[in-house]
Amino acid sequence: MPSDVVVALTEQTRRYCAKEVNAQAIDAAAKIPRHVLEGLAELGLFGITLPEAHGGAGLTLSDACHVVDELARFDRSVAVSVGLHLGLGTRGLVRYGSAGQHVQWLPSLATGQTIAAFSTTEPGAGSDLSTLRTVATEKGEQLSVTGEKSYVTNGAFAGLFTVAVSTPGLGGAQRGQSLVLVEPKDRGFTVQREEHKLGLKGSSTTGLLFEDAQLPRERLLGEPGQGARMLSHILSWGRTLMSAGCCGAAAYAIDKATEHTTQRTQFGRPLFALDVVKERLARLRARHFAMEALVQATAKKEQDEALAVSSLAAKVFCSEGAGWVADEAVQLHGALGFIEDTGLALVLRDVRVTRIFEGANDVLLTHLGTSELARRAQEGPQHSINELESALADFAQSLSSKYKLRVFRAPRLLHALGVATEWVMASRAATDRAHESQSATHLAMARLIEQEARVVVAQAAAVSVDDSLFHQVLGLERPGATS
Repeated sequence: MPSDVVVALTEQTRRYCAKEVNAQAIDAAAKIPRHVLEGLAELGLFGITLPEAHGGAGLTLSDACHVVDELARFDRSVAVSVGLHLGLGTRGLVRYGSAGQHVQWLPSLATGQTIAAFSTTEPGAGSDLSTLRTVATEKGEQLSVTGEKSYVTNGAFAGLFTVAVSTPGLGGAQRGQSLVLVEPKDRGFTVQREEHKLGLKGSSTTGLLFEDAQLPRERLLGEPGQGARMLSHILSWGRTLMSAGCCGAAAYAIDKATEHTTQRTQFGRPLFALDVVKERLARLRARHFAMEALVQATAKKEQDEALAVSSLAAKVFCSEGAGWVADEAVQLHGALGFIEDTGLALVLRDVRVTRIFEGANDVLLTHLGTSELARRAQEGPQHSINELESALADFAQSLSSKYKLRVFRAPRLLHALGVATEWVMASRAATDRAHESQSATHLAMARLIEQEARVVVAQAAAVSVDDSLFHQVLGLERPGATS
């Protein structure tokens, strides 16, 4: 349960957004009004997770997730802008920054006077961060940075950027990566034009250009050459906060669908009276319950190594869930759901990118499957507490037995195991939350999610058995052909 402080902060956020945030107007203008950002800063939202010693509130990742969830119920662009600042934008500085860097930047970041951005993606490097082509080299006491970055959230108005760069030889790592801090005023650094997007139009998304940009060596964040290790932690925070935003978007869509089906009359009675409508709404609510449970279970691991794996599952499950919920809510509205005035079309557009940014879901699922196999190999056979856990264990064991170490070179199999793993983790979180609350409604929702998870695990295990059909469909292999 959130603390009294977070409950009060969330309520303040709700009242402010209800009065000042107009999602349709923000979408139409493709910009968040400056007074909205200033109002959020006055509430202290930009300093939630920053240290108290530097003007922040010192709250936890879990606390920040509650606030980002609330913001997303009103506008996803606002939620992304704040969530990016709290997670990817400032987390690296908070955890790995020097005392001098803290003094220089954290106070203005905490008040929202300075807003943070973060950048790894490049025109030729997306999910594969090992291929970064933006390079920083030493020139005396300076760093010279050359390269280009893409899709930088908060880019147009950020006052501080955390940027991942390749630093061959720096810190002794011949192929190492490092993180550097960049300000808009730095010579040789240019913020490029705004992107024209499908959704999240109010948030700023730009490119960055480095043309022999000159930075003091003190702009290195943490240990040189250790960027990959630091990125793992920073991205885990970012994915968790983004997942919380997905929960808020789904909650909004469910509220709209419930309101419409209660008021809309067809065949002489409200839509809600139809069994098929009741079932669909029940499934929407159960999915949202599991999404929230998995986010909070993940956020509680903020200082734990397990955060990296749990955040993968949360990001995929919640982004896929938000998209499914929004689509179902549109369907329950009939033709009205296709009209922008309902707000659902906007949600559908906004949440689509969550399956892509901060790691494309298919890539993350492969990582999750790899992690699950590695974990089981390290821990050895374990007693499974229920049928669902046993099914996942049997699936993982079958892959290991059949393919041995070759399975780690089979992305399709790892992807299938990742799908099964994220659903089992979500079901586990929902069950734990339901048992904690002892609510009959929560227990019923957890059981429904467990039923769906069983189907997902069975399907994932089935499609991993034989891939010859896929090759035949693609014309890569003739039936009966031998290799």
